[in-house]
Amino acid sequence: MPGSDDERFKALSEELAQLVRRQRHLEERVRALESQGVATPPPLPVFDAPAPEPLPSRDSDGIVPEAPYVASPPPVPLETTIGLNWINRVAVVTLLLGAAFLFKYGVDNDWLGPGVRVTLGLTAAIISLLAGDRVWRRGQNVFAQGVIGLGLALLYLSIYAAAMLYHLLPQSLAFVVMAAVTGGAMGLAVLYNSQSVAVLAMIGGYLTPPALSTGEDHPWILFGYVFLLNTGGLLLARTRQWNALEPIAAAATILLYWNWFNEESFGSLLEIKRPTATVFAFAFYAQFSIAKAPQLWALFQLAASIALAVIWADNSRFVWWNLPLAAVGLLRTEMWAPLVTLACFWLPYRFWYSADAPFAALSASFLLFFGWALWRIPRKLPGLGVVAANAAFYFVAAYTLLSPEHHQYMGLLAAAIGGIHLLLARNYEARSEPQTLILGVALAFVTLAVPIQFAGFRITIAWALEGAVLAWLAARSSNQWLRGAAWMVLALAIVRLLALDVFIYAQSSEYVTLLNTRSLTFAVSTAALWLSAKFLAPAIDAIGAYIAGHAVLLFGLSLEIGGWVGRNVIPENQSGIQIVAVSVMMTIYAVILVVVGVKTQAAIHRMLGLALVVLVVAKLYLVDVWVLGRLFRIAAFLALGILLLALSYLYSRLRPLLDRFLKTDPGRVN
Repeated sequence: MPGSDDERFKALSEELAQLVRRQRHLEERVRALESQGVATPPPLPVFDAPAPEPLPSRDSDGIVPEAPYVASPPPVPLETTIGLNWINRVAVVTLLLGAAFLFKYGVDNDWLGPGVRVTLGLTAAIISLLAGDRVWRRGQNVFAQGVIGLGLALLYLSIYAAAMLYHLLPQSLAFVVMAAVTGGAMGLAVLYNSQSVAVLAMIGGYLTPPALSTGEDHPWILFGYVFLLNTGGLLLARTRQWNALEPIAAAATILLYWNWFNEESFGSLLEIKRPTATVFAFAFYAQFSIAKAPQLWALFQLAASIALAVIWADNSRFVWWNLPLAAVGLLRTEMWAPLVTLACFWLPYRFWYSADAPFAALSASFLLFFGWALWRIPRKLPGLGVVAANAAFYFVAAYTLLSPEHHQYMGLLAAAIGGIHLLLARNYEARSEPQTLILGVALAFVTLAVPIQFAGFRITIAWALEGAVLAWLAARSSNQWLRGAAWMVLALAIVRLLALDVFIYAQSSEYVTLLNTRSLTFAVSTAALWLSAKFLAPAIDAIGAYIAGHAVLLFGLSLEIGGWVGRNVIPENQSGIQIVAVSVMMTIYAVILVVVGVKTQAAIHRMLGLALVVLVVAKLYLVDVWVLGRLFRIAAFLALGILLLALSYLYSRLRPLLDRFLKTDPGRVN
């Protein structure tokens, strides 16, 4: 009968469609499990087909077939991240630097004509872009990003050389071409949805001025170019949410600005240079103060303060320039911002302005931060730290400036600081922790007014030991007030150690290595910090005391090395030997920390040792290598760039194998 045949055919068609959908669903699940390294599950049992019914919304496993489960990608191992991503980036930058040095060397020796040089650069750029696109289409995305970024950077270098070095292009046309390259770089970054391409393109843009500098001083052109490039990077970071662009722009701005200072020999800036340097110090500060990352504001708060201090170092009355920066910093809403602002005011003062700075400017800075405390009435630790540190820094600076000519007034000044903090304490609830801390500051200065006549390294040693004793008492009594008092006293000891005791001896011939009062002061301060860390453990601030102890000891050992070199090495060799000796000392110290960490199974020692190793390597790469000759430097950069690029390519090809090996390695530390 035709009707029954049609029904059977329709039922059979529905069953076949259901089987096809189920097969596709099972294949997707198997692929998801295999991507996680999970063995393929055994086949499901086969059941007789049921009578024709409407398809259920869920299958027998309770999973909706239209939206099957998709496993999240496995985490990328640390080794693969370093080998595939970071080495690729370092290789491209290193190779670009090597090529730039070689190109500059060829220019100096007249190997090729200007047109040929630019043509070679453009050809290399196009080849890099085409090769990167081809590698991208093969699926090696990370490696391709590096090659594409190299091509973009070569385009920047070639166009800049054609316009500014060889004058083959008028400036107006060069601007149009550079804008087209910038638009093309952004287009490629959007096309590949790659932040890395944008990052490497920006790096090429920032490397253009120093790599092919003509030696002429055009700060308005240089810093105007940097300002515009920063604007583009910051805008792209906000519109595309590529947060890596802001730190790159910040670092490049500081390096280019500081390089210009080096060329001008720091304090020997001509009067005509000072306005330009001051304008761009404030301009870059304003530019990065509105960055998405508040850490960049903190960085430029410090950088701008230091820049102003260097510009006007020979005239300390210009410490007033730093007060507007401090006032702006105090308007920030981050909890830690006032503490950063305070540090960024006093650090430049300590190293550049302290010789003959006006006492009125120091008092104005103290009243500025004290007025902020009256306005905000801080109740959290960072704000209360500003109150305590402001008083401490101000008194130390005033004491250094006014004593011994006005030593008879130093006790009265300490008492006045204590009295004004007693007034501040009245704004807090009775017996609250904030009031206790403010009262502690007040009582400390009132107490300090009595023994103010004592001087010398004995004060530092006494403060360090007192801080350790207060930490021990705080641990035994679980008293937060004693804990805060301990940190305040330890901070005073460290500030005095670095501000005064470093300069106990005017010449290296006045003392013997390690057997001197300065070495004793550093050793006692280190021991006090480590004892405080032991007493305060397992609280988080114990880590700070432990790290500070290592920092103080390393600084003290570096001073002793400098003294030994000054006594035993001829002047023309002192700089090189001291650099090598300090690097060797830091490396040995790092190895000892790692060995101790392994023996004691304490991760903190190993992590500090590894961090110190990274610091030594960075110092070697960023500082020590630049003392080499030109040809050796060119060969080192080119060879290292090629080897790192090859290593990155191997990581790109062997990434699946490395992922499976690290995943199954039982000794891997997560």
